[in-house]
Amino acid sequence: MRLLIVEDDEQDLSTCRDTVERYENEKQRKVELVECKDVSAAFECLDNSFDGAIIDLKLGDQGDEGNQVIRKIEDSQFRIPVFILTGTPVNTDFAHIKVFKKGDLGAGYDDLLDRFWNIYNTGLTRIMGGRGIIEQTLSQVFLGNLLPQIDKWIHYGENDSSRTEKALLRHTLNHLLQLLDDDADSCFPEEVYLHPPLNDDIRTGSLVKEKKSGKWFAVMSPACDLVVREDGSRNTDRILIVEVDLGTTLFSWFDDTNLSNNRKGELKRAFGNNKSAYHHWLPKTDFFEGGFLNFRKLFTLEFEQFQEKFHTPPEIQISLSFVKDIVARFSSYYARQGQPDIDFGRFINS
Repeated sequence: MRLLIVEDDEQDLSTCRDTVERYENEKQRKVELVECKDVSAAFECLDNSFDGAIIDLKLGDQGDEGNQVIRKIEDSQFRIPVFILTGTPVNTDFAHIKVFKKGDLGAGYDDLLDRFWNIYNTGLTRIMGGRGIIEQTLSQVFLGNLLPQIDKWIHYGENDSSRTEKALLRHTLNHLLQLLDDDADSCFPEEVYLHPPLNDDIRTGSLVKEKKSGKWFAVMSPACDLVVREDGSRNTDRILIVEVDLGTTLFSWFDDTNLSNNRKGELKRAFGNNKSAYHHWLPKTDFFEGGFLNFRKLFTLEFEQFQEKFHTPPEIQISLSFVKDIVARFSSYYARQGQPDIDFGRFINS
């Protein structure tokens, strides 16, 4: 784990060095510590190779030098987890970065090293960092796939630069997704959703909350209907939504503890989407209470009505990998044809 500390107090730096040495020996974890005492030194050191940074806010007479370092990290789009360790926590400009006050319980270098190691152990910085899987794969795609075909892409760019750029992004992402094509591991609940979505568009699988009732609904309109044309119009004048039932709607005992084996079996069938053809499970996360899409609770609204009734833009988007299965089950449910029952008793009795 490669760690940056930006601190002007030599005693604090010495304490950090000693802590890292002891931490490595006790926990058998390798930590590379890079020290910077001022803003200019930090600016020279900063790159995307760090797995974390500890930054003091006061590094000089101005008192907010640490904010300059953090701003540099964000402006340069370095993907580095940052903790602020300072004696003056009220001076921070970044509400989303966790602040620790020197001397407080849980704010020792041991504690921060554990926090950084827990992040490092998820693989986040190895994926997103400058030495990570994404960067390595992008280089591989650039050299092995895109450059050999560059003449063709140049031709496309001459005709439509903006469209070609979007196509290259899509083509590159398809190569990245290939890394996971043969991944048989089970997914975590958070992978089902994009939260918050990267844009404000309404898409198939957008989850929206009704203002009045607080109920959740999923947009089920086909993707082709939701595409916004150049004039701002869409291919439909209405939007199709499906209500999300709470778990207690299906099972009165859903929130109970110490469930019987029979009830655990019922939940297993429901979570595997084997309870009924018209329910589809959406797992619970910290940002979404979860539930079951009920394909029978189907509604259509004009776009103006939709925007009046629901909080927009959507707060959550179901990931494409999961939307595909939902659409397939939804379509299958409403595509049922059925046939008259045949009197098969005579064949059995005969």
